[in-house]
Amino acid sequence: MKNTPLQRLIMILAIALSPALAWNKASAQCKPMIKIDNKAAVVNPNDDFGLRFPFWLNEGQTLSVGSSVSSISVIEFTEAGAALEYSGVLNITSLSPVSVPSGKVWKIESVAIDNNSSSYKTAKFSSGGTYTWTVPACAEQICIEIWGAGGGGSGAAYNGGSYPSGAGGGGGGFGSGCFTVVPGSSYTINVGAGGIGGAGTSSTGGSAQNGSSGGASNVGSLISATGGTAALYSPPGGIPGTGGTSAAASHAVGADGLAGIGAGPGGAGGAGGNGGAGGASASGAGQNGTGPGGGASGGGNYYSAGGNGAPGLVIISW
Repeated sequence: MKNTPLQRLIMILAIALSPALAWNKASAQCKPMIKIDNKAAVVNPNDDFGLRFPFWLNEGQTLSVGSSVSSISVIEFTEAGAALEYSGVLNITSLSPVSVPSGKVWKIESVAIDNNSSSYKTAKFSSGGTYTWTVPACAEQICIEIWGAGGGGSGAAYNGGSYPSGAGGGGGGFGSGCFTVVPGSSYTINVGAGGIGGAGTSSTGGSAQNGSSGGASNVGSLISATGGTAALYSPPGGIPGTGGTSAAASHAVGADGLAGIGAGPGGAGGAGGNGGAGGASASGAGQNGTGPGGGASGGGNYYSAGGNGAPGLVIISW
């Protein structure tokens, strides 16, 4: 007994949607991607932010395989007025864009995922300094989180019978974003160093030192975040540092530091944007900021030194 056209279509759909074809979980390490209109889309049915199937493409749109994907299963329909007529099942394997023909509609059902040998999905740079990072062979899109460093707290002093305390440094800024990249290309990464706390002084009438500002972080020209500024010595409680920021579409501004309480504890440091905590207010030596990007607190009364800001941080995932 012959199958009807509708039965044959149901059988084809069942094959196209089979678990073995729809998602091969053979430990692919780089994020599997396909390119729709030359824009990379992450394929991950277990991720709320990944591309889900089915996905429809109209006439003139393009489709190609990306990193860690060997083929894309597509059902083609012909537009017949307000209806769609089944045309066939296509297997897209091209790295070059393939266009949906005139009068056709494509329904992407599934992909076949490569079992590549890359063992890293995240690169993390957490110490102040300059690094070189090369895009892995299977990565065509990377996502970056970046923090600038925290500012240093100012010192406290003994000043003619008074004890002016120091202020807290500002927290580093935060930014994040995803970018299309070329496998094998290299980027220079700068991670901001934390600002240094200013020294206190016990000399009568002497001035304590300012802190220094936290360094900026960047990944080439793709994304950057500025550090928190330094706290300055200025009786009675110092001038707090201000928080850093980022020009990334998704960003958070670091918190400003706080002034000290005259002849009392130093001011607290500002928290990093979406990051580490600022150093807590203290009567003695200023407290260091917590990474990433936390500003330091100022020195407390009795001529204590300010704390050091926390370094920035760069996390790259693919």
